[in-house]
Amino acid sequence: MLSQLRHIVEQVGSATNLAMAMDTLVKQTRLVMEVDCCSIYITDENAQQLNLMASEGLLREGGELQHLKFGEGIVGLIHQKGEPFNLANISEHPHYKFLPGSQEDSFNSFLGTPIIHQRQVLGVLVAQQKTPRLFSELEESFLFTLAMHLSSVLANSGLRLQIDEHQQPSRSLHIQGSPASSGIAIAPAHVVRPILTLDEVKIEKSKSSIKEILLFEMMVKKCSDEFSNMAITLKEQLSKEAFAMFDIYSHVLKDNAFLSAIRLQINEHKLTASSAIKVVSESYIRQFEAMTDSYLKERASDIRDVAQRLLYHLTQQVDDNVELPDKLILVANEVTLSMLASIPPKNLQGIISVHGGISSHVAILARALGVPAVMGLPLSLTKLNNQPLIIDGYAGSVVMLPTPELLQHYQQLLNEENELKVLVSSGEHKQAITLDGEEIEILLNTGLNANQHGAVEGHFNGIGLYRSELPFMLTDVFPTELEQVNIYKALLEQYTNVSVTMRTLDIGGDKQLSYFPIVEENPFLGWRGIRLTLDHPEIFLMQIRGMLRANLETQNLRILLPMVSAIEEVVEAKLLIHQAWNEIKYELELSADEFPLPHIGAMIEVPASIFIIRQLAQQLDFLSIGSNDLIQYLLAVDRNNSRVASLYDSYHPAVLQCLKMIMENARAYDIEISICGELAGDPIGSMILLGLGYNKLSMNANNMGKVKYLIKKVSKHELEDCIEQALQVNSGLEIRTIFVNFLDEKGLGGFIRAGKS
Repeated sequence: MLSQLRHIVEQVGSATNLAMAMDTLVKQTRLVMEVDCCSIYITDENAQQLNLMASEGLLREGGELQHLKFGEGIVGLIHQKGEPFNLANISEHPHYKFLPGSQEDSFNSFLGTPIIHQRQVLGVLVAQQKTPRLFSELEESFLFTLAMHLSSVLANSGLRLQIDEHQQPSRSLHIQGSPASSGIAIAPAHVVRPILTLDEVKIEKSKSSIKEILLFEMMVKKCSDEFSNMAITLKEQLSKEAFAMFDIYSHVLKDNAFLSAIRLQINEHKLTASSAIKVVSESYIRQFEAMTDSYLKERASDIRDVAQRLLYHLTQQVDDNVELPDKLILVANEVTLSMLASIPPKNLQGIISVHGGISSHVAILARALGVPAVMGLPLSLTKLNNQPLIIDGYAGSVVMLPTPELLQHYQQLLNEENELKVLVSSGEHKQAITLDGEEIEILLNTGLNANQHGAVEGHFNGIGLYRSELPFMLTDVFPTELEQVNIYKALLEQYTNVSVTMRTLDIGGDKQLSYFPIVEENPFLGWRGIRLTLDHPEIFLMQIRGMLRANLETQNLRILLPMVSAIEEVVEAKLLIHQAWNEIKYELELSADEFPLPHIGAMIEVPASIFIIRQLAQQLDFLSIGSNDLIQYLLAVDRNNSRVASLYDSYHPAVLQCLKMIMENARAYDIEISICGELAGDPIGSMILLGLGYNKLSMNANNMGKVKYLIKKVSKHELEDCIEQALQVNSGLEIRTIFVNFLDEKGLGGFIRAGKS
């Protein structure tokens, strides 16, 4: 039955609309199970009923939608209890109720199972037979497994409903994806599809290999120039490091292995240039997609984008004269950098990508540009072009076919957002001081957006986190010591009047180097951060030497160690730092007074580090909480895993207690403590942190203004009262509600997005 099960799932998944999918399901299931009837009921929460969506065996009166109220009949009982029923004679069950006019009373045996997605019962799948009997364990298993597969299809049922341009829908379709960049966007869809995809290229032999090689070399040069021009186009909107991402495309176009493999296919296998590009690119793509690491998987899209662009020019397709609407939401199966760069920034309101994740280059650039973006929606693009869409980047959701009421609601939110931006920008240069006089240090997380959104001196008190792995990720070999000196020196000199905290190389987990791949079954609990660099002291020493030499003149460097879980790691890292420091002192004939050792700190992101703060305080000058990883490890939730992402709760009572404990220990052992990560830049998160006593918050540039604005409108005393209440409740939702109500009372509710209309 396994092959038949797979066949049914594939047929349902390829259906062009929901009705066809359900009809296919019941027909195929009835045939495979050799039963008299198969039906599917879909949950309708609004009407509080189960609608008979499709049936092969039951009669349907007059074309009207037949239904059972919640809790009605055996189907209603399955929905209520969320468990399967196997009955030899259904009419003997006290809950039995048949659908009038359906001739269901002719069936005796009954097997029904709920269709559950993320704890919600989406419907009920039923098999029935006239002969009284209990269904076998194999039949039970088959129907149960089929329902599990069906749940993911139904969870995205709105995605598969075809849009009829002449039909006015009675309600909007809300589609859930992954939030890649926050904000609200309202605009028509601008669907971009390659005219010729890699999949569509046919393998063909060439008549002249020399001609094909010349053509290929010309296209490589043309694409290389094009990507350089794209980077220049976005230069004003992005930091130097952010638009340097386009260098990755240049590296692909200069990669000898990649180009030589294509030339080999043309010269020796006599393929056309387009066929050779297809063969080689798809081989590379398969290799990347087979990797377990999410970052490396995303690199497959880089290869695909470069190959697609080469094909574009080879086939001489020209679309430069396409007239774009004044405002648009860019939509594609896989939004790429070349697509993004081809849209003028003034036109681009939002981004929707069917494929791709929050670690993709497009997602990173969307955040750097401040453009709302949602990734990972299995969305059908049929008839979607020019249709009105709403992006809720806070919740990671998209609204298709919005009703006038919903459009008005989101337009109001967007207007409020724009008004708040104006208010926020008016106070960006002012200090963050609460109403009762508590000064809060606002620090910048950087690595991509040091020059973004007003992130200039005067807007913040220092660099709280510089992610040093970015220069390593933008090259195809480890950067030399001199290259690192130049990179770090540019940042240190840019912010000479404030301290700059540089985190040492933090690769592994979700951050990989293409030239140093790490394949592990559980990378987040594996070889990453300080563990990796201590195992490779040559990498660590070269980086530390680069940082120290860059700091010779500015003396504003602070060194931060990532993923510390044991005091021995700190001791060993300090020995290496002192070794590098002494080497440079000796080489340059400097004294300790002329060349002081920078302050050294560690990140609190592994739960174990919380319980050794006393020992850490004896070895270090400061601590910085990495809230993203700390919460992930504390709750044992991978927030990039859609199956458990809903369990990732920044306001979880355990997170609150954990942050309270860290602050109390930091005070007890007199060590500086700050916090970086998304919690610090979140309006509610920042209020929680202030109430707990934190006064150093490090965040991304585009969150600074609103957090500073909020700080100046509240008092520390009031927030401490909120914390007292929050420590008494039992859920993250209750904690959130306490702070939502507080901000609402202050007239600051516009800074909070519930993610729901």
